[in-house]
Amino acid sequence: MTDVQEAESDERTTMELLDEDADLAADFVEGLLDILDLPGDIDIEVQPDQATVTVQEVGSGLLIGRRGATLDALQELVRCSVQRQTERRSHVRVDVEGYRSRQLEKLRERCREAIAEVRETLEPVKLEPMDAYERKMMHNLAAAAGGVTSASEGAEPRRRVVIRPEG
Repeated sequence: MTDVQEAESDERTTMELLDEDADLAADFVEGLLDILDLPGDIDIEVQPDQATVTVQEVGSGLLIGRRGATLDALQELVRCSVQRQTERRSHVRVDVEGYRSRQLEKLRERCREAIAEVRETLEPVKLEPMDAYERKMMHNLAAAAGGVTSASEGAEPRRRVVIRPEG
């Protein structure tokens, strides 16, 4: 098997595992919606590095909670459920009516502003605390921007990204 064939096989296997994880997560969320007697449609999107289960048309902020606290708790329940069933690390993200997508875009914009500020002032800028996936996205953004570096500081749940001038 060539390196290219092996890489394609590995990617296909990863996508199959993510698809399985997403189905288990969707089943869990669907069961929860039934228990809570909430409406909602579930969309699944599988990408090479993670799967996303999005609940649409819930008609209530009940699953999001204040500043996403309930959604974070739901995320943790889904992670535990999927990991318990598969006995491997879960790479499924749960979103409700695009809340996480909107939050991630706000974080990206704040990161772009921080990068510009660091380039101008040559002083480090700390971003607000965020989860591991969001931090990864900010590190990727900083790496792609050039002229700055990024590092995570602090302990969960207060772990944050710090943008610094390069060199």
